[in-house]
Amino acid sequence: MKIKSKTIIISVFLIIPLILFSSSYISFRSQKINNEHLESFKNNLMTTIQQKSYFDIKNITPFEWDRMYVILPYTSRTEMQKIVGTKWTTADTYIGYLIFDKTWLGEHPLDDDIFHKLVFVKDNKVVSDVTLNRGDADFTQISSPVINDSALFIIDKTSGGNVIKKSKQ
Repeated sequence: MKIKSKTIIISVFLIIPLILFSSSYISFRSQKINNEHLESFKNNLMTTIQQKSYFDIKNITPFEWDRMYVILPYTSRTEMQKIVGTKWTTADTYIGYLIFDKTWLGEHPLDDDIFHKLVFVKDNKVVSDVTLNRGDADFTQISSPVINDSALFIIDKTSGGNVIKKSKQ
């Protein structure tokens, strides 16, 4: 009888963490975005801002999307997820996900006034998460969401920066 109870106790202590690990890992895999077009998009955006006075953002995004959200500085991860309406992670590894997405360490990824994000969504799934320096391109005057078919922007360079404003079309 003692051997059976010890076996059951040991099994419980092994199975419960395995179940918790499995569900957490499945969440990581379902929320992970690969952001494979991040650098290409940033390069297209910077080139466009340097060369033009207006642009249609759908012409410089090398991926498909239907909504774009502008996430303001000092927005917490929880608030971002509420704004966009879904959870996502840019962590490359499961350990990174546990450290930065599941602890207070990653709760405030935009913890400086100079940073903001563009989050692109296709079919209610985040397809790109782009953190931008407001000195390079400042989208913070745009109300979210931006729908793909109305994505024409004007670049205001008069204040010494690159303030991006929504075109009246």
